Amino acid sequence: MMRRKLFWMGLLMLAGTCVTAAEDNPMGKAVFLGHCAGCHSPTPVARALTPDQLAELPPEKIYSALSKGLMTVIASDLNDFERRAVAIYASSIKWGTVPQARQKEALVMCRASPQMPADTLDKPHWSGWGLDDDNSHFQPAARAGLTAADLSKLELKWTFGFPGATTVSTQPAVAGGRIFLGSHEGGIYALDAKSGCAHWKFPTPAAVRGGILLAKRANGSFVLYAADRSAHVYALNANTGKLLWQRKVEAHPHALVTGTIARHDGVLYVPVASFEELAGASPRYECCSFRGSVVALDEVTGKQKWKSYLIPQPAVKTTKTAMGTQLWGPSGAAVWSQPTIDSKAGLIYVTTGDSYSLPAADTSDSVVALDMKTGAMRWHWQATKDDAFSTACVVPTIEAGAKSKCGPDIDFGSSAILRRLPDGKRVLLAGQKSGVLHALDPDDHGKILWQKRLSPGGVLGGIEWGFAADETNVYVPISDVWESKVAHGAAGGIYAVRIADGAERWNTPAAKPDCESIPGCNAGQPAAATLIPGVLFSGSMDGHMRAYEPTSGKIIWDVDTKGNFVTVNKVPAHGGAIKGAGVTVAGGWVYFGAGYGLWGIPGNVFFAYGPK
Repeated sequence: MMRRKLFWMGLLMLAGTCVTAAEDNPMGKAVFLGHCAGCHSPTPVARALTPDQLAELPPEKIYSALSKGLMTVIASDLNDFERRAVAIYASSIKWGTVPQARQKEALVMCRASPQMPADTLDKPHWSGWGLDDDNSHFQPAARAGLTAADLSKLELKWTFGFPGATTVSTQPAVAGGRIFLGSHEGGIYALDAKSGCAHWKFPTPAAVRGGILLAKRANGSFVLYAADRSAHVYALNANTGKLLWQRKVEAHPHALVTGTIARHDGVLYVPVASFEELAGASPRYECCSFRGSVVALDEVTGKQKWKSYLIPQPAVKTTKTAMGTQLWGPSGAAVWSQPTIDSKAGLIYVTTGDSYSLPAADTSDSVVALDMKTGAMRWHWQATKDDAFSTACVVPTIEAGAKSKCGPDIDFGSSAILRRLPDGKRVLLAGQKSGVLHALDPDDHGKILWQKRLSPGGVLGGIEWGFAADETNVYVPISDVWESKVAHGAAGGIYAVRIADGAERWNTPAAKPDCESIPGCNAGQPAAATLIPGVLFSGSMDGHMRAYEPTSGKIIWDVDTKGNFVTVNKVPAHGGAIKGAGVTVAGGWVYFGAGYGLWGIPGNVFFAYGPK
């Protein structure tokens, strides 16, 4: 038996050149049936691909997901040979035959890399996620440099291809003639904003999913702050890419950072999340022990000032499964998005994810106010009680009794927006995957002012990654990627809602997708919205980036990203679904990425549109 195993391991070390057919790969078949088939059946569970969809992926991508991506927690008890074997088994593509999967980086470097001028942040720029302490995702006219009349004059100036990627979802920073991009395959790029040539690249061991924050320190230096899916935070010299400091903000093995770092008065506020809930699909995994948190760091040294867990007490042993696996709880309450700064009250506001295990924490699916100086919890308001959800809830092999106690998985994925009304009253807006937009009173411990249901909501439904607001209205794109498509007609659409009272101003249904024959095509609009005066941008899972008139909801610009593109760095690239980050607008230019390989149309391209 050992000799046979060594034989197969030897073949697999050849990177699949000899192991291609399922019948020739008994190790891969056995691993797939034992670890993967429960979710990836012909009728997959929520958030899982079908076997046919897996077969269309290069085996290298499947292996990467098992080794350092979303499936790491599921594959935690597999060795490297087993991960490689199941990747080769699941894919219909021979290892090493897809150029994009094996391509090496070949950046086109800029001929010169001048220092960014001292007044860089006094000129049109974009930094971070929400653009201001309120997280409005609203770019003022002076910084946007773009009007509705200018849209027809935009043309595609350059594209950039991410080698090996199937997803592009980072909100870039733009300033001083440069654009700073994070990569889903790991790394941070500094490119020329007008031509796309590279000034430098900084490698990271994991995906950089959150927005890039650019700041000017008291000494006049420009510094980038970013984090990755290994829960590391980086401070980089923005001119050179040199590492100034690096800090891991959470020791839990499945911790990650996908939200953008917030900054105020020399302090960085880092939101910490986790995909540990995916581990629930494994009957041997002791689910779950992760607790979401916010970590405050000194921006100059990276030294931790405080750390506040959103579930105050560590998880304890609860019950055991039918096969004797110990379960833990409470857990979860991840923070997926950028904190909102309220300097007037001395607070930061964070929205939290669901619980991963029972008992559900009363701070999950919540809006939480933390003291900026100490991290102490000042108040919290919970939108949905008893929402304990892990992948076990949708795996057919898990016992029915355990599933009966599962929550609906309708947590918060987007940042709260703080607004002030003409009468001086302040409103804190929070959009939930339930499809409900909540308006809270930040000056009265989160008391509800009004609530507005905009969609049925669900696991990938409702308000997912972000909305935008001006002084009068809030503009909310709807996901409902699965839920509405089946039960309520077309997914997607976008609403304008009056901040003062929650009254609907208009709603524009999603356009009918032009790609229904393509796996992953959908009309849902889970990506964050971006607002400038006179223009509202919202991307779609059908691969379109559209601009709307904020007063009426009329579509006034429409770009289809699907197709192949010639890139400045010579990487073969194509567009796809748009999910996650929104459009970046600065100085009359429009930037965004396209491609979402998990539950959508894969892609690996980044677009730069400028005036003709």
